Amino acid sequence: MSVPSGFVAIVGLQAGLIVAAALVMGAIFDATAAWSTMAGGAACWVPSALFAWRLSLALRYRPEHAATVFFVGEFAKMLFTVLILFAMARVVDTIFWPGAVLGVIVAVKANWLALLLRRDSPGFD
Repeated sequence: MSVPSGFVAIVGLQAGLIVAAALVMGAIFDATAAWSTMAGGAACWVPSALFAWRLSLALRYRPEHAATVFFVGEFAKMLFTVLILFAMARVVDTIFWPGAVLGVIVAVKANWLALLLRRDSPGFD
């Protein structure tokens, strides 16, 4: 099964930036801050990866439904991210919330960075 390279690149960029942010938080604070950053980033990364996989399946097998899959998938992605963060707050006692929020921000902003880094962007030669 072939996944469009753009999806893999964006999800990979998200993962790489989350790990980099966790390493920085671990160097500045402690291991709890690093793990919290990873957990916050994973709360966004896991739904994003599942969304990218589902959208790639729709584009490959049912392209006429891709727009619907996109909008429903975006809603589900946001819902699952909020639910994962809520579950983290209820289950994990030692969350360093500034790190978790940083992980979420890094994961969300990675999509914008991916748009800026595209080779075929207008105005970038």
